Amino acid sequence: MVMAWQAARHNADVILRNLGDGDFPVDLESIAEQLDIDVSYRSLKPGMSGFIIKDDGEQASIYINRGDAPGRRRFTLAHELGHYVERMVDAKDESFSFTDSRGDGYDLHEFYADEFAGALLMPQDELHGLIENGTPLSEVADYFGVTTPAVAKRLERLRKNRD
Repeated sequence: MVMAWQAARHNADVILRNLGDGDFPVDLESIAEQLDIDVSYRSLKPGMSGFIIKDDGEQASIYINRGDAPGRRRFTLAHELGHYVERMVDAKDESFSFTDSRGDGYDLHEFYADEFAGALLMPQDELHGLIENGTPLSEVADYFGVTTPAVAKRLERLRKNRD
């Protein structure tokens, strides 16, 4: 049985191999464009990071809170891409929506999207190479275009669930 974290990491790796350009930070807008997803940066309600809407037969749309810090916006976009991949690839679902607000409930869909985002933005081998070379976490965060807490969380999850 494949665990959610395994599926998320695998799918992120496939996306990077097939749609990424090999550079860091990962060009998320290019990946979204290749997946035919419209991405908009807008003012959203306080506490709302982003959301995705996909109706049957329609293009998916992701909305990101433009008021968030750049690293946070990148993680949110990668997270929303994770929702897209989970629903389109794993569930074969053509219609869905997810709203991501800080402090809301945390379910398996949110776990998958977070795990996908971490793996997409900070691939395990690249991350471990930087850490093993003694690169400070703040520099690792800058390299991947994320926040320092995102790097720490990714390392924690990699220690907990090893491939």
